[in-house]
Order: sequence, then C-alpha cells, then structure tokens
Amino acid sequence: MAAKEKYAEPTYLECGFGELEYKVIAPQICCRCGTCEALCPRIEHKNDKPALVNYDPLCGLCFAYCPRTFLDMSEMESELFGRTRNANDEPLGIFTKAVSAQSRARQDKAQDGGVATALLVHALESGAIDCAVVTARDDEWRTVARVATTADEIKDAAGTKYTISNSVFALKDAMESGYQKIGFVGTPCQIQALRKVQLLKEPYEVGQKRIALLVGLFCMENFDYNELMDGLVKGRFGLNPKDVARFEIKKGMFRAIDKAGKAHEVKIEETDAYTFKGCGPCFDFASELADISVGSVGSSDGWSTVLTRTNLGERLYASALAAGVVQEKAISEKGLALAKRLAGNKALRFESKSQEMNLSGILR
Repeated sequence: MAAKEKYAEPTYLECGFGELEYKVIAPQICCRCGTCEALCPRIEHKNDKPALVNYDPLCGLCFAYCPRTFLDMSEMESELFGRTRNANDEPLGIFTKAVSAQSRARQDKAQDGGVATALLVHALESGAIDCAVVTARDDEWRTVARVATTADEIKDAAGTKYTISNSVFALKDAMESGYQKIGFVGTPCQIQALRKVQLLKEPYEVGQKRIALLVGLFCMENFDYNELMDGLVKGRFGLNPKDVARFEIKKGMFRAIDKAGKAHEVKIEETDAYTFKGCGPCFDFASELADISVGSVGSSDGWSTVLTRTNLGERLYASALAAGVVQEKAISEKGLALAKRLAGNKALRFESKSQEMNLSGILR
C-alpha cells in the first residue's frame, strides 16, 4: 500500500463492535492490546479475546481506538513531532537521540541494560508519573498487567516476557483508582493504541489526558503463550515453564535460560509456528509513537539501545542521566544499522501481509 494513500476515517455511527469483530477479531488480526477492554465498560476479555457483553448501537469508540482498524501514521507523526518521517532515511521513526545506555542499579530480572525499568522508576520518584502500568508474570511465565505505585513494584515486573498480553487493560484499574499521571511501558501495538486514544479528534472524555508517559519497547513479533510453552519450551526443550529463569533473543537465536544457567536454543526462524497471528499486520519495530523507545538490538550485551522521540522523552532521559540513574555510551554505526535493517524488514513483511490480508485501513 502506498504510504500517502488516505483512508477515510469511519464515523462512530458507522462502526461499532460488530465492525471490530468482523474486521479485526474474526480474521485474527487483533493484537490483543486490551485498549477496547480498558476503555469500554461493555467489552470484557473472554476466551482470550475482546467480547461485547452489553450492546450500545451509538458507540464506536472500540473501533476508533483499535490500532488494527485505521492508523494514519503520517497524521499522527505530524501531531506528535511536527513533521512526518522520511521513509528512506528514518526506518526507526523520528527520534532526537540514539545511544546505548545502562541502568547503574541494574536488577537481576531486568533485560539487557535495564533502562526501561530505570526510567519508569525515575519518572515515578521525580513526580513525572504517579503510577506505571507494567506487565509482570507468574511462576509459569503467564503475563499479568499491573498498576505499580512503588519502585519495588516496577522492578518486580522487569524483564521481557515474549508472549502476548492485553496490558493496556490495567489502564482501567489505574484510572478507576484515581491516578492522574499514568506511565505505561509496552509493545509497539500497545503504544499505537494509546497514542490513538490521545490524538483522535472525538467528543468523548475517557481519561486520555491522564496518560502521561509512553515507554515503548522494540518488538519484531510476539508469541502465543500456549503455543510457545507447549510446543517449544515443553516439547522441544523438555522444560517446565517454572524452570525457566529468562528468555532472550540474541544473534539470531531464541533462548530459554533455565535456573541452572543452561541455555536451550533454536534458530529464530524455527519459532514461526509459535508466533501470535495478530502480530502479522504490524510494521512498527521500534515503537515509533512512544515518548522514548528501548530495546536490545544495536547495543552490546548488558546495554540497551535508547531512542528519545518527544520533548517529554528527551527531558526524562536527560534527567535520569543527570541524576546518575543511567549511564550512556555512543551507539556504533554498525549497531544502529542493524536496528534500521530489522525495522525495514518488519515494514517489508507488513507490506506483504497487507496485500495478502487486504488490510486497507492500516497505513504505514
């Protein structure tokens, strides 16, 4: 699809949950971000997908906020950054600074440099946010979205989970608890959804002004929990999920590190069978609409690649650096080129999927 093609934004009377179910949920392109469930009291999470429990013929907010319906990136970039990206030169999206960084008090649970956790803790302790919506896990690696209100609660949720979670759903708990400056850390699709909530021109007040900070993660794709655990962890690795200390993707390999420190690994291309189907129609590798993006690609072991994007993201990172919360070093040209190449590969995959699945509403 041409990047400049314009998609007519539906009106709320034209599109409601029925259209969402028909165009997104049934064809399995739902990314299961949890946004519709968080912001609509008539939608609940049932059988691992959104389900309408109370019909309202006049409401279409679920369709409007879904990142899998219409997503005009050029328009959103213009509102957020004051310009649109150069498709040839900015495969990682618009950013003001790219560095390798590392938390000075890195936690055992933290992934790579522990920067996402460190930034959220600093934002909480400096008053930039009064809570953070984070994704924790249970002993068997099932994801659990939570509202963290202390540094220890944020640190307890550190580390990449690698399976789909409707993390935005916990935004509902944060709002109902009265928090006014909510931080959120999540994957590109979740960041897209919350940016739509903030930027869409609509007449409803759903608490969007209380979303104060978006920390985005790098993500090529994510996995279905049951497929990953049953097919790979138990089936191929012979591990009980409870015995896994951490997961990681490095140098083209997907690894499960057990609690004895042994690495069980397969080539990343061998994990396609476990990929969550809703990840197919996603082009965003580096959470391009976040205030600040964090990932491992491009940086050496124990460090994170950080892209500051908005003025808010710049200020938060600069404050954390000045306070000694994080330390930084220059990212290598080779490392940045690798991140750009992966971002480009994901965009190309999206172009192929968009034609295959007729995804006329999702724009690059």
